[in-house]
Amino acid sequence: MNQHDAIDRTVVASGPADWNSATFVILGRLVRVRGQNILFSPSQNAIFAVNDTAADIWRSLEEGMPPHAISVEMARSGVDRLEADRHVEAALEDWQRLNLIRPCAPLSTSSAEKPVSQVVAVAGLNIRIVYPAACAFPAISVFRHLEVKGDTADVLLEVVGQGGRVHLLRDGKWILSCSLDELPVMLKGQLLTEVLDYGAYELALHAAALLRNERIVLLCGNPGAGKTTLTLALVHAGFGFVADDVTLLDSRGHGVGLPFAPAVKAGAWPLLAKYCPGLDAVPICRRPDRKRVRFAVPKAFVPLPPAPLPIGCVVLLRRGRDSKASLEPIDPAHALRGLLNGALAPGGELGVTAFEALTQLIGSTETYSLTYSGLDDAVRLISEACR
Repeated sequence: MNQHDAIDRTVVASGPADWNSATFVILGRLVRVRGQNILFSPSQNAIFAVNDTAADIWRSLEEGMPPHAISVEMARSGVDRLEADRHVEAALEDWQRLNLIRPCAPLSTSSAEKPVSQVVAVAGLNIRIVYPAACAFPAISVFRHLEVKGDTADVLLEVVGQGGRVHLLRDGKWILSCSLDELPVMLKGQLLTEVLDYGAYELALHAAALLRNERIVLLCGNPGAGKTTLTLALVHAGFGFVADDVTLLDSRGHGVGLPFAPAVKAGAWPLLAKYCPGLDAVPICRRPDRKRVRFAVPKAFVPLPPAPLPIGCVVLLRRGRDSKASLEPIDPAHALRGLLNGALAPGGELGVTAFEALTQLIGSTETYSLTYSGLDDAVRLISEACR
């Protein structure tokens, strides 16, 4: 079931959160099972349990009642009016964030202020992003290093502010909404989606990439292994920045990095003070889970042509507290497992060509497992191996 199969009922909205001209399309479904209220999101294939108050608000929206009228009805039942307004406003904000409801198209991109735009190039794809002036910062600065000159773009993304949130449209069609401080993270995710849907690759590896001696060094590891922090530390040590999180592989086993600015989690800010001077002055953004991140754009970033480069070294990361630093060679099977962890292929299935590309990569590179605790030791070992 997809979002087009979901309930598609337009709700005219008005009220305290600038809802006066907003309308909503309901994309989820509410059911009650054994006394529990359950919201189903078809677009995410996700389930959310909600309390009776939220369930009543949802049913009222389904019936076409505007939000301000829902607040009035709650007040008549004994709920303080201001508290009722807060309940309704919070519900609408949460449900938009979870893509359970969305503003009804068309959203207006017109504004008294002149919009701000940029064209960014990623892996051979040009994407224009148009912002209202009030919503441009800090997102526009996060992608500034990817900007190219010219008016030609393959895809148009438009940011629209409405109802206390920002909404992202692709070629005029609504795709998501978020809070303003989440916009850089959500845009980065959408740009990644555009590149992966473009399909000009055999395999997308969940790996950071750096440049050394005109060859790519891949860093692979599970979440928490330290790919982002180690990548920035290696850039500080003189490696070229190629990709923070995703590297595309062609049929020859050569790679093209997606050089999005690394999103550094709050816990890593003190660790990177030595390697990223000025990181503490970078604006704080939020992920959808509301965790804080700062985008660290490498200051010495030099855009690479979209032509694939040979892979020189693959390093699987294992970080542990008080672990003794070591860099040990690993066999091809071990390296293949590490590269396949989190990898994506066009169409979702790893084909013969993609697997052959992987085997060509492994057959022509040095492969290692890095165990480390401190960044200085890790940088030293990788630098020595990549001379």
